[in-house]
Amino acid sequence: MNLQYLLLCIFPAIVFIIMLVQIKIASKGSIHEDFLSLQQSKILQGLAAVGIIFHHLSQYITNYGNEWKGPITIFSSMGILFTTIFFFCSGFGLMQSLKNKPDYLKTFMRKRMPAVLIPFILSNVIYLVLVGMYFGSVNSVLESLACLFGFRLVNTNTWFLVEIMILYLAFYLTHRFMKKPGKALGAMSIIVVLMITVSLLLGHDPSKDGGLWFMGEWWYNTTIFFLAGLFLAKYYEKVLAFLKKHYKWLLPVSVVLFLATFGLEEVVLRTFGYYREWEGHPGYGAKVITLLAQVLTCGAWLLMLLLINMKVQVKNILLVLLGKISLEIYIIHDLYKIFLTYDYERDSMALFIWVLILSIATAIPLHLIHVFLIRLVTGDKNKIPEEELSLDKKLELKKKKKRMRELAIAGSIVLVILCGFIISELYVMLIQPKVYYKEEVALLADAEVGDIVPLGTMNTDYIKSGDERILWYVADRQGDKVLLTSVAALAPGEFHNVYEDNSWAECSLREMLNGVFYEEYISDYEKELFIETDVFTSDNEVYGTVGGRTVQDYVFLLSAEEVELYFPTAEDRYVQATQAAARDGANVDINDGYNHAERDNNTWWWLRTMGADGKKTAVVDAEGDIDYEGRHSTVATGGIRPAMWVSCETVPK
Repeated sequence: MNLQYLLLCIFPAIVFIIMLVQIKIASKGSIHEDFLSLQQSKILQGLAAVGIIFHHLSQYITNYGNEWKGPITIFSSMGILFTTIFFFCSGFGLMQSLKNKPDYLKTFMRKRMPAVLIPFILSNVIYLVLVGMYFGSVNSVLESLACLFGFRLVNTNTWFLVEIMILYLAFYLTHRFMKKPGKALGAMSIIVVLMITVSLLLGHDPSKDGGLWFMGEWWYNTTIFFLAGLFLAKYYEKVLAFLKKHYKWLLPVSVVLFLATFGLEEVVLRTFGYYREWEGHPGYGAKVITLLAQVLTCGAWLLMLLLINMKVQVKNILLVLLGKISLEIYIIHDLYKIFLTYDYERDSMALFIWVLILSIATAIPLHLIHVFLIRLVTGDKNKIPEEELSLDKKLELKKKKKRMRELAIAGSIVLVILCGFIISELYVMLIQPKVYYKEEVALLADAEVGDIVPLGTMNTDYIKSGDERILWYVADRQGDKVLLTSVAALAPGEFHNVYEDNSWAECSLREMLNGVFYEEYISDYEKELFIETDVFTSDNEVYGTVGGRTVQDYVFLLSAEEVELYFPTAEDRYVQATQAAARDGANVDINDGYNHAERDNNTWWWLRTMGADGKKTAVVDAEGDIDYEGRHSTVATGGIRPAMWVSCETVPK
């Protein structure tokens, strides 16, 4: 097995080992009576939140479990187990509160709903700014409002909050207006089954960002365990008595049952699955079979977990903290997964480490904000006056306030850093392009042949620290337009990605320059400067190879004739690769042995003229000579030096 794949398991293993410090095992013949107390339920949810992070990262590195990357691949199938915990604890907590708190339903809408609604709205704000606007998936005021209020989920993980709020509302209505608890629970059961059925029938979300409600199996494959939590709390004493009486054989049976059903579920998922959807075949049969298999697995998992929790408990400070901020971890972690996957290799253990650390660090101030806003909205009329508290309670309250101050300070520091990051990203995304555009228009208006002007941004530095301005050489000026070609080779790459006869009109490099390069590295303001040009490629003057048909491009490569015209000497044709291009594989001269420091990093670069045959393309070599024979078009180390005609008369916005 690949050693790198084994290393991916080390960090999750270390995390869970640390969490299992301070194990408390009940004595022989006894159990922990508080195994489903509020704190223990929160601890389970904290563990589940960490598990979901590993689940989502595992899905990313294993292509949703389709590529085996060692034992970590198993996490890609375990998301349902962790969401089972969240649903079960939510249902159990509601029913326990209803049983034990007088007049619970009278304050339910004022106190319970804001505890979910406020984190939901705050999450929408964060993701709307940092994801929706940053990646350009939110393009109008109407879309922004839809994302803000959650009608379209810009943070797709908040599907859980939407569903929980609907279940909370259903719980309130059934138990508030149905006097008999049995009928209320029956009505609740019908509502849950209807939610599952409707979601299953809707199929998968066809939209690009997957933000529509109740479309996707994750919306319904563990919902039933919210109902399981309600029923267990309702009949807690009877169920507990049964579990205690038959504990000795229930525990091993539950372990075997879980392992067996998990294996069965994996087979069913790959044989049937949820995605058998095409025209005329909604795949409902396959979906139902897969759903039943996953419900059996999650039921066995939940039984095993509860039985273990009855006997073994962990109460270290880390788990208590994770329990308090589990919702915030769940909400925020995908933000770091989205951004950090651009900076780390797919199989990097550092990706796991940083996503978890940053998620926890951000969840702390988010939790404090949530608590503050919830208290602000709900009030706290039942708070006992401090003068009526006992000495022990006063000391405990003092310690709690001190801890809260410390957490608030630490959280504020993290929040300030996060705000700085947000402001920086907003500036780069919204303001900087316009500033650059105005500067570029002014420079282009007075540009003469031989000048250097900036246009566009991309990573050119050796370190992946951000994007720098792309510098362009003014090769020609014709009235109100100029021909620009990059000063440096911006990236390495092949002329064509298939070893076959080709020309500029059919090559993959043309597609990349007018696609990825034009879309990602040129701002919307700058695109207004570009002139779509009829690009004609002459036949190779030495070998007679046909140049191909005329095409219309915004971005192109220079031909051999254009290079001779605009760069008449070999010295004029020297081109250095950017540091980023050299790092990424451009074929560069590190040192020629003659102390010509100015020629360090020289590279050969592609032209659009065909080479000696259809599988070769002409180049300018590192010595500045035009090589009409050329190189094989599939060689991936050649420098890419884009060119384009741009307008000099566009008025700045």
